[in-house]
Amino acid sequence: MTEDILKLRIEQIKWETKDTATFYLSNVSGNPVPYKAGQFITLIFNHRNEEIRRSYSLGSSPDEDLLAITVKRITNGEISRFMLAKEHPGDILTALAPAGRFTVKAFEQEKDILFFAGGTGITPIFSQIKYILKRPGKSRLTLIYSNQDSHTVVFKNELDALAAQHPDRFTIIYLLSSEANRLNTNRVEKITREIVRHDLNKAEFYLCGPFPYMRMIRFALVYMGIDPGQIRRENFVLETVAVTSSTVNFPPRNIRINFKNEVHDLAVGENQSILQAALQNNVPLPYSCRNGVCSTCTAKCTSGKIEMVKNDVLTDADIKEGLILTCTGHPISDDVVIDFE
Repeated sequence: MTEDILKLRIEQIKWETKDTATFYLSNVSGNPVPYKAGQFITLIFNHRNEEIRRSYSLGSSPDEDLLAITVKRITNGEISRFMLAKEHPGDILTALAPAGRFTVKAFEQEKDILFFAGGTGITPIFSQIKYILKRPGKSRLTLIYSNQDSHTVVFKNELDALAAQHPDRFTIIYLLSSEANRLNTNRVEKITREIVRHDLNKAEFYLCGPFPYMRMIRFALVYMGIDPGQIRRENFVLETVAVTSSTVNFPPRNIRINFKNEVHDLAVGENQSILQAALQNNVPLPYSCRNGVCSTCTAKCTSGKIEMVKNDVLTDADIKEGLILTCTGHPISDDVVIDFE
């Protein structure tokens, strides 16, 4: 029993800026890779005798033949530097199947959809915009795209072409810090009120960029009366993993995990997460960040109670449905049953 592993061949590498490149990937098996616009893949590397996992958003649309991820060089980021310096067309990457909950729904309806992207946070949003615009619908899309300067704008030609092709459905607002043109809470509210033409209570907001950027936008939207359920966020790829700690002590518990048509009865040790206990018992649950921000490890709790010490990805609606993150989830009763889709 293993995770759903993909072998992906690098077909092309396109440099977007001096420190950012898009990798176009094909499935070595020749089979199509199903995914939803806005999802990501997790790459698995063996680096210095250690397994390292990194999640990268897919900038490609499910309508396209090749998968595409965009990698930006990060200071002290081992994997991003390795990808940009050492990987070449023809090389094979190991990855988990696409995952993630940063996806758009019911975009055919008459409503406003606002996308706030910072830097390479444009990647999953680019996928979403392409997917929506290829289909009929009455939703109006607006992209508010923030960058340091004109040289760091990714996908500009492609985005401008989409805006030209769909002038009644898609508008772009470029904001450059170098021109003293950046977002703050007041400007988020001003732009939102100017843009939204339909019912503000039906508008949807998708945010992707650095954490402080998304926190500021979310704060501004909630402050102006937007329901948090209307706001979705997607975190940047994590180059380093902080260990989530808690002042709460979680005693040992017994749980049951249903994974790939097999049942596993496990003992979860004191202060162990569900994911840690599973991996320790050779149950290869999917994971990436191990810090409650990427959703790769999402499962459903169908019995018992779970407490997550960190959750930056599941919404209140997700949690009401029983969804949990195994990487930061701890059982707090002995009747816990966890199901994977």
